Amino acid sequence: MSVINPRNKLVNFRLSESEFDRLRSACLRQGARSVSEYARASVLRGLEEPASAVPAAYGRLSMLDQKVAELEIRMEQLLRLIGAAGRTLMTQVVALPLAGDAADLASRFGKEQQASR
Repeated sequence: MSVINPRNKLVNFRLSESEFDRLRSACLRQGARSVSEYARASVLRGLEEPASAVPAAYGRLSMLDQKVAELEIRMEQLLRLIGAAGRTLMTQVVALPLAGDAADLASRFGKEQQASR
């Protein structure tokens, strides 16, 4: 079977190590079969888009990256708070008096839990 539109032209350019890592990561995120396929599609897509759309897209991407980073920080803070609250709760459970039977202790613990909500 012959190829209708053979690819017989070569485009070659150099990237720094970090630029290549970013390119490879983008390739994996987009599910491209190879870096060449992703680069070709990106270059051709850039030819079709108006030049003004590219900087605007980078600005939006940059803003989204920043917001995701902020969300990651907030999630880490929440997880730390939840962990601290759990440790405090366990300290309170351990500090409960040992006098009385287990049902009495469980009942008091349940009432404290409901009161704290």
